[in-house]
Amino acid sequence: MSSCRNALEELVIEEAEAQYKRLGADVKKRVDLSEVIGYTLNRLPPMYATTQRGWIQQRKRAEQELGASIVKTVRNGFLSTQSDVLRQSDPIPAHELISQARSLSKLRKLFSKDYLKWKDVPEIVRDAMNSGYYQGLSNGTYVSLDRRNSLMARSYAVRRRPISSILPTASKSFSTEKDISAEIKDFESYMSGTVYRYSNILEALVSAIIERRVLRLDPTLQHKVSIDDVAAYVLNRLPPMYATSRRGMQSQRQRIKSEMTNQIINIVKEALVRVIQAPDRALSPLPFEKFNLELEDTLVQLRELIGRDDITWRNVAEVVEESLKSPKNDYPNWRAKHDA
Repeated sequence: MSSCRNALEELVIEEAEAQYKRLGADVKKRVDLSEVIGYTLNRLPPMYATTQRGWIQQRKRAEQELGASIVKTVRNGFLSTQSDVLRQSDPIPAHELISQARSLSKLRKLFSKDYLKWKDVPEIVRDAMNSGYYQGLSNGTYVSLDRRNSLMARSYAVRRRPISSILPTASKSFSTEKDISAEIKDFESYMSGTVYRYSNILEALVSAIIERRVLRLDPTLQHKVSIDDVAAYVLNRLPPMYATSRRGMQSQRQRIKSEMTNQIINIVKEALVRVIQAPDRALSPLPFEKFNLELEDTLVQLRELIGRDDITWRNVAEVVEESLKSPKNDYPNWRAKHDA
């Protein structure tokens, strides 16, 4: 669901980060921002969008109607989720936290780049292969509470640096500072939440149900159905079910199985009818969808550079890391171009 996002997530993250900065050091040690974010999102109405117009409308509605609720619920989240520092962690499995933006976040950590976009990746990989330089970071999918909060603080600081310090050469690509600011804002939205471990487990389930239902349709109707549009309709009519831990995920799934299966199927049927009957409209995608277009071009370049056709957005970070650790002669395409 690359083109279907809950517009409320970014607002909740911003508020959680702002309140976290005001906490005392002792309290910070007991706070996991992922849990605060998940707690808050489960107590606010979902606001999924699939188009630029829908995204703007949902954001505006959230700011106007839910501003006070977001602040209050985040505050309650800090009070309700504080933990014993000795309590054993039970993080949500890494395979439940998969998205194009999260793959880019892995590459950012791999190369220690706070501001890295998909279009920059091929050149960085090429330079790393040429120089033989590799700076390893943690290979694990789970990091400590202190490390996660440290990542949050760094992310918070990066997003608020002066434009010139983040994009020193941006003037070559954009005509005005306003254009640069818009680009940075869109990129922040794209990357929002990638340093945290939370997931609305309904997203994958709803998408799978929709895909199976679409396959049952007449072929002449299948092309009229956007999985993301149907998913947004359904998810906006179901209670959010964000999980931040393995136990929480299992509990949510059990609830879905025992209480919500028929409800979900009925809403999916209703959504399919509405989407099929809706007139065709030329609507702009989400404002940050352009970064996924950059991703497609990046994957083409990396496949040629590294000499592997199996690179996808799901495994790109792992494949790049593997290539940098391996001897150069394991990559014939790179060696031939380098020798030439």
